Amino acid sequence: MNPRFLLHPLLRILMMLAMAGCSHMPVTSMVKLARVDFETSDPAQLRAAIKLPRTLRPRPNGVALRIAVQVGRAPEEARDFMLRELPEPAELAREAGADSHIFAYRIDDSDLARLAAFRAELIAKKSSAQSSGQRGSISISVRPQACKVGELPDGPIYFSTYLRTAETKDYVTLARDVDLRSIVPNAAVVADITRCGS
Repeated sequence: MNPRFLLHPLLRILMMLAMAGCSHMPVTSMVKLARVDFETSDPAQLRAAIKLPRTLRPRPNGVALRIAVQVGRAPEEARDFMLRELPEPAELAREAGADSHIFAYRIDDSDLARLAAFRAELIAKKSSAQSSGQRGSISISVRPQACKVGELPDGPIYFSTYLRTAETKDYVTLARDVDLRSIVPNAAVVADITRCGS
């Protein structure tokens, strides 16, 4: 995204089930996201998508967009905004295979005004921080609560994540084929994923 998105010159976008970092983001995606300006981008047009193995699916009404900001040495401030599921985007149909499926989301209408208010707060903090010479950062993540519909494999559990804004027009890959087991420090977190409906 555009550096104006941040209090710090480099935007770290994280869209994850657990903790997937920028090292998983394709360089071409970074270029496309550099055109996005958080201060002016229309949140109503924001879309997020996740590709999961067919053994996993997000829990109904269990997906939120988290925006976190940290200025100087102050504690990180984060807000969660509800996401609502959309039909699978046609443009991502080619990404899914026989062993995976895609879930897409938009910000819930009821949270758009709250997001706009939070953005106004961040812009004010950015201005104040810049005038005092402080630096900061912002991160965006999608935090689904997943459940399993079958037994998880012993090997890698791959997922991919995507983001679309008014500026990108299309879905941009944030992280491709990341092994969930490789980014969760505690292996029990994966083992403890409950069955859907329980």
